[in-house]
Amino acid sequence: MIIIRQLKRSTAIAKKDLSIFYLKGPVVISGLLVPSFLFFAYIIGKDFSFSFLMPGLLGMALFVTVTSIGPIVAPWETRMRTFERLISTPITIWAIILGDIIASLLFGLFITFFIILAGIIILGIEIISLRF
Repeated sequence: MIIIRQLKRSTAIAKKDLSIFYLKGPVVISGLLVPSFLFFAYIIGKDFSFSFLMPGLLGMALFVTVTSIGPIVAPWETRMRTFERLISTPITIWAIILGDIIASLLFGLFITFFIILAGIIILGIEIISLRF
């Protein structure tokens, strides 16, 4: 029962992080531009098809978006003086960290979804198989 309450609090932290930190213009633009620039820097001078290169772009996008904002949330909250308020609530540290992880994961999947959609619609890439 206690774990379920902490998980609900983690989802509240994730919602807060997504609404305050992740959905700001510069964060979304950097989540799209940085992987795109890395991708185009990699393909210059190479003769590969976009369908061959698309998994690499997805990997770069997911890696950059998930890892770029996650470590910055705690310093931003400390600077805005909301971290003390968060720590004083009845939530465990692992639930706070889990909320930050959930927010990073959802943001990374959100950006990656748009890259997949652009690849399918604009570039005409077909998904042959999904392997996990």
